[in-house]
Amino acid sequence: MTAPSIVSAARVPGTSAPVVRLAGELDLYTVTRIEPVLVSLVLRGEEDVALDLSGVPFCDSSGVALFARLHRRCEAVGTRLRLHAVPPGPARVFRALRLDRVVTCHFQ
Repeated sequence: MTAPSIVSAARVPGTSAPVVRLAGELDLYTVTRIEPVLVSLVLRGEEDVALDLSGVPFCDSSGVALFARLHRRCEAVGTRLRLHAVPPGPARVFRALRLDRVVTCHFQ
């Protein structure tokens, strides 16, 4: 198991939208470590929040639940959540659990 980490946080060129690059596996154990940081980002009231998942090789239903919770928090404060560079493994899970019908997902 690779503990998830926030590798970088930057701004999208030409916008004020933050992009947070995640790395590591997202499962029941590891989601609890990064959720507070992601929630604090959402609560800042940004117009858009983008998560780069290119460094996330594995995501189970706990990770999907995290993104669903983040999506609801975003909607509550008028922010859009976008998941970028979703690798094939997590993409299969997102599609099977229909996360891609709720959250904007850009697959690799």
